[in-house]
Amino acid sequence: MSSVPLILQIEPTTFCNLECSMCINPVIDRNKRHMKYDEFKKIIDSLPLLRKISLVGAGEPLLNPELFNMISYAKSKDILIGFATNGMLLNDEVCEKIIDTRLDWVNISIDSTDQKQYEETRKGASFVLLSENIKRLVRSKGNNSLPEISLWFVVMKDNWKELPALISLAKDLGIKHVSAQLQHDWGNKDLKEAISSYLSPGFYADLRRILQEAQVVAKQKGIDFHYVNIPDISRRRSCKWPWKSCYITVEGFLTPCCIRGSNPNIVNFGNIFERPFCEIWNNSGYQIFREKLKSKVPPEVCIGCTSYFGKLF
Repeated sequence: MSSVPLILQIEPTTFCNLECSMCINPVIDRNKRHMKYDEFKKIIDSLPLLRKISLVGAGEPLLNPELFNMISYAKSKDILIGFATNGMLLNDEVCEKIIDTRLDWVNISIDSTDQKQYEETRKGASFVLLSENIKRLVRSKGNNSLPEISLWFVVMKDNWKELPALISLAKDLGIKHVSAQLQHDWGNKDLKEAISSYLSPGFYADLRRILQEAQVVAKQKGIDFHYVNIPDISRRRSCKWPWKSCYITVEGFLTPCCIRGSNPNIVNFGNIFERPFCEIWNNSGYQIFREKLKSKVPPEVCIGCTSYFGKLF
């Protein structure tokens, strides 16, 4: 393989202002650091054909003091770029910078329409502040076409019935896009056991019903609703991510994706701050990983991944 990806996931920081129950950050064994602007620039400059960057990772992007310099540099190269945020830091200054840099999208995490449930899930967060901040960003956007603002909902044991209500809340907040995804275990044993305790054919049947109900409400409210990473285990395994993109950790390690590669101590193919991107992307370790992913015996790190199958229906 001599190609290079057009899309990248880049982790801007491992610092976070919350301790969320479904997240790998509170339990991961990694040093806390920000990616530096010069490091980000080195990545971009090494891939002249790059067209899209998703700033995601184990931390909160808005904590990186050089985040908007990174965004501006990517935009100067005509690269689409956006980030996911817990929404706690969307103050007036941040909202102004989002508009001024013409960020392409902002995905805001919200996993419950109930204040108590939300604040128990996302320790350190405030439901009232989140709602105010979402409205602030919507007002700041005004009639501008960018950014696209979406609410992202992690489907878990205690919140999945709230999806239709979330659609209605999105309408009230002025949001036109809502997405849902199944909780990840990030390759962590304890999280995997917790998730496995409630996943069952019965759960998937109930979830199917709620997703259909949410789709009906979304159509009534004029909301664009879709879901990802919710598997149908009767379908053939399918993952094309290691051929079209990769996840670059804050330390510079190339890993398969943000879901299974969020811990470079478990899997990585090399460090872009030490070796050229193309050398890593096309090395034997990466090639072997791709071949295994196509086989009946996938890489161990990929087993159990919720992104490994098709949609639920």
